[in-house]
Amino acid sequence: MADALERITNLVALLMATRAPLTQEQIVFELEGQYPAGDAAQRGAFERDKALLREIGVPLESEVLSGGDAGRTAYRIDRGRYELADLHLTADEQAALQLAVAAARLADAQFGLLKLGGDRSSAPVVVANIPELPSLPALREATARRSEVSFGYRGSQRRLQPYSLLLRERFWYVIGHDVDKQEVRTYRVDRLEGDLDIGAPGAFERPEGFDPRTTFPSDPKLIGEEPAARAQVLVDEPRAAAIERELGADAVLERRPGGAIVAEVPCANLDAFRSWLFGLGEHAEVLGPPDVRADVIEWLQALAVAR
Repeated sequence: MADALERITNLVALLMATRAPLTQEQIVFELEGQYPAGDAAQRGAFERDKALLREIGVPLESEVLSGGDAGRTAYRIDRGRYELADLHLTADEQAALQLAVAAARLADAQFGLLKLGGDRSSAPVVVANIPELPSLPALREATARRSEVSFGYRGSQRRLQPYSLLLRERFWYVIGHDVDKQEVRTYRVDRLEGDLDIGAPGAFERPEGFDPRTTFPSDPKLIGEEPAARAQVLVDEPRAAAIERELGADAVLERRPGGAIVAEVPCANLDAFRSWLFGLGEHAEVLGPPDVRADVIEWLQALAVAR
């Protein structure tokens, strides 16, 4: 089960992104695995979450539904009331904002960045603005009907048997069997390219006992086209011990005089990798591979030019 901070942040993201108010049952379903099991425990946790959001000033709105759901209460967050007025931040200014939040690593900054409209991918403590996702309803329907879908992703066409949708770190992911790769893959929904084509229903069977929470990487730096991608990062002595505890002793490739280490760090998701790296400030340097080092240098140069 997710910790309270992750659940609250994802709840805010979900209720800001939804076009129609959601009931408690729908919220628990969408935030799969983030609320405790059992009706009483779920209701208690949800009531505490609602109280906390209202206490910190989040405009949580509720309405009593009619029709088939008559009498049930549904919830949403009015984005116009929650987000600050348009500050007209450029992409480079938003990048600088993300860099500052990554370095601060403060929980309060997560909600602040949501308000300011930050739009870059992030490490676990960096919140990105929730985009409009016109493909999300279609993916939900395809998942429920067991229909194969095809879409563009990073310049190539993919065919996927969608098993589940999962909201993690303020982004939606679709998890399923990639027909061409012949393995379970995870794709970020806001990065799907082109039209989403949906095949006939009943095209596949979801594996018995499939749990997206165990399939989805716990580390956002692992989410990418090449999950095994790793970078070699030199970490100075002031941060070396903490990074070794975070990554594990097996990640240490080299110990240098003075206490510095060279660590192997996942970098399949370059945005998340950069956020993790910049959180270390001047105490870390990417040694390789060359393309990852070049990406970090290019990103920093672009930021410096913009300033």
